[in-house]
Amino acid sequence: MGDLVPMDVIVVGAGPTGLLLAAELALGGVRVEVIDRLTGPDLTLKGASIRITTAEMLDRRGLAPAIRESHRRSAAKARGPVGGEGGHLVAGGHFAAIPFSAELVDRSDPELRAHNAAADVMRVPQRDLEAILAAHAARLGAPVRRGVEVIGLKQDNDEVMLETSKGPRRARWVVGADGGRSTIRALAEIDFPGTEGELTGHQAFAETEADEELARGWNWTPRGVYLYDPAPGRIVVVRFGGPPVNRSAPVTAQEVQDNLRHVSGTSVTLTALQGTATRWTDNARLAAVFRCGRVLLAGDAAHIHSPFGGQGINLGIADAANLGWKLAATVRGWAPGGLLDTYEPERRPVAAWVLDWTRAQVALMRGDEKTRQLRAVFARHLLGTRAGTTEFVALTAGIGQRYALDGSDPAATVEVAADDEAGIPGARLGRLLGDVPLVGGGRLADHAHNGTFVLLDRTPGGALGRLSAPWAPRVRTITDHGTEPAGLLVRPDGVVAWAGNGGVQGLETALRRWAGEPA
Repeated sequence: MGDLVPMDVIVVGAGPTGLLLAAELALGGVRVEVIDRLTGPDLTLKGASIRITTAEMLDRRGLAPAIRESHRRSAAKARGPVGGEGGHLVAGGHFAAIPFSAELVDRSDPELRAHNAAADVMRVPQRDLEAILAAHAARLGAPVRRGVEVIGLKQDNDEVMLETSKGPRRARWVVGADGGRSTIRALAEIDFPGTEGELTGHQAFAETEADEELARGWNWTPRGVYLYDPAPGRIVVVRFGGPPVNRSAPVTAQEVQDNLRHVSGTSVTLTALQGTATRWTDNARLAAVFRCGRVLLAGDAAHIHSPFGGQGINLGIADAANLGWKLAATVRGWAPGGLLDTYEPERRPVAAWVLDWTRAQVALMRGDEKTRQLRAVFARHLLGTRAGTTEFVALTAGIGQRYALDGSDPAATVEVAADDEAGIPGARLGRLLGDVPLVGGGRLADHAHNGTFVLLDRTPGGALGRLSAPWAPRVRTITDHGTEPAGLLVRPDGVVAWAGNGGVQGLETALRRWAGEPA
């Protein structure tokens, strides 16, 4: 396909998914660049927070100080608490505009206790997250080329040729992380089936007058739902009756005001918008496949849904974490057979679950009398209970995710209650590992900054470390003498690939399955 020197990977889209993916590929020794059609970072108002699994992923890469500082600034601006209670989970959030009660969260729940290290840094706006990830990718040698629009795509068995507004580009692999209206998905002719939208939503920061009638927090009315947070002036309003007529037109203060008045039944006046407001709907779609030849999809390019529950960034970050090390291993030549083919079977069921999670919230927000009665039952008998609130907080946070590494039903990817393996809280096969303090000081996450596998060895004499030595430097062994023998093999994306209670049985099999043949 011409004389251009190809990149190993070109990532299209400089949102959180694309930026983290590029950084993960660079950590894996891959020549990668990000291209984006915009000439600068997107300043449109988008996500206002991240979830626990995103915070933990960034913590594993040494970015905890950066996100903690962003959280501190955002919390101070909102005149709210800067952190959680003693580093514990901030139980904010809602389901279908029914807020979670922090008092009802069981903080002794083992599922929540295992995910506390980064659980109090949720207030990280998307624009801050993108800036943090862009700097991270740049430090690792993954440049972002802006103002480059993809207009054509051809691929063969060896590489992909992109026609762009700045000329042709070649790569061995291309990943479309270019959003819900993905050009890469369209050019690769990947279907995007799903359900149509039935509402129009707006999010804005605005200056208001005559807002005394607006109730604070989340509110449901027969005409829709709205959120009002007066300290930063944040407004979210959802009006049923169909999707926006024109998604591309600039959002005006008058438009947001009209919908807010209609839904809230007040005469509030919006005098000005602070920054750029957003308009959205609840269409939910899932790509027919996540891979077509040498083209892969991640983030919103692979799945879109309404923003209820704040799942979008979480989902895309997890896609990038899952795909990054697998694609890097494939490019570098050490991937075990079929490794890249595990990306879609692991991520697709999680995405499908999130789509249904958001669809259920839309159903529970409709304005008819039967839905009002259902909301009352739901709020009292489920979210009004300690067990119900705790489970919903865990599910919304994303910490119930499980990959079917043991050959079990791949559709059963979300669960909450299970027994720990190896006697370490949160250590279960196929699950995202929570925080593991080390007896010798520090945390296991502190040893994951380089994006390798991490093996925790608490066996007498370091038996696990001796077995895994031929896999260095792909596998980093941390010897930590605990009171009970135990061992954990953690993939670069934070997923437990093997757990043992002192023996080495199964470790070599897990190493060969995920880390390839010995180096």
